[in-house]
Amino acid sequence: MHDMPGWDDVRFFLEVSRRRTLAAAAKKLGVDYTTVGRRIASLESELGAKLFERTPDGFVSTEAGEELRAAAERMEAAALDLERRALGADRRLSGAVRIASTETMAQALILPAVRALHERHPDIRVHVLTGAARLDIARREADLALRYLRPEKGSLISRRVARVAFAAYASKEYLAKHPVPPAGASLAGHDSLLLEEGIRSWQPSRLPDARVVLRANGLPALLEAAALGLGIATLLCWSADRHPLLRRVWPSAPPELDDLYLVVHEHVQRTGRVRALIQALDERCAQAQPELLGENRR
Repeated sequence: MHDMPGWDDVRFFLEVSRRRTLAAAAKKLGVDYTTVGRRIASLESELGAKLFERTPDGFVSTEAGEELRAAAERMEAAALDLERRALGADRRLSGAVRIASTETMAQALILPAVRALHERHPDIRVHVLTGAARLDIARREADLALRYLRPEKGSLISRRVARVAFAAYASKEYLAKHPVPPAGASLAGHDSLLLEEGIRSWQPSRLPDARVVLRANGLPALLEAAALGLGIATLLCWSADRHPLLRRVWPSAPPELDDLYLVVHEHVQRTGRVRALIQALDERCAQAQPELLGENRR
């Protein structure tokens, strides 16, 4: 192998190695896929080694590519650590902060917190990142996150900021047409609406024997499907209780509770703008806790 290439070239190599297609790597890097192809070809020429085999399933690393990837990941870790330490030393109450969460938690907690933050510190810009994909805080894809699962990585700091209640809901019309048995009994003959497997692993057991008529990768879609009368869904009490068309299927049964964690990298948490957003989130979580527990339902 020749001398180690620069970090800019390494970024292109790592994204192709991880995502296996030029298009996916280009999307992550924010460039055209032809640019990625040219950079990889140039890197291979510079190193005098073939780094990838082009296969029908995508780009597969050669032996030389695997050797480079190990060194490249060490370079990436060092670059990210330097960036985080520089960010952690930044005490300015201005600039951008990226926070990742679900769409529902963004509506319930993040956006009200951002409103309060903006009144105090108008020069802080907040990027709210929602969706099913979990962004990697250790790799600076986001600065902080609200998550239901506590991370295990040692460089990430997490703490519980709220408890969140979930319960089974259906539309008033659905419940009128399809009387339900007591909680825990078989729902054979009923329709269920579920999140995609792995997003909430306990959910299928909440609706035993019901036939699945729809799966979605987010709670907002499930809420609207339930409101349309498509079936029974396990939903966040904060949003479902306030919907005029939805009712709890078992009103007297206690809801399922889950912990919500704030996750941030140990260095990034010292940044002034990140600390300001964390303070606003803490205040909003405390204010919204009764609603999140489903205590303010009609």
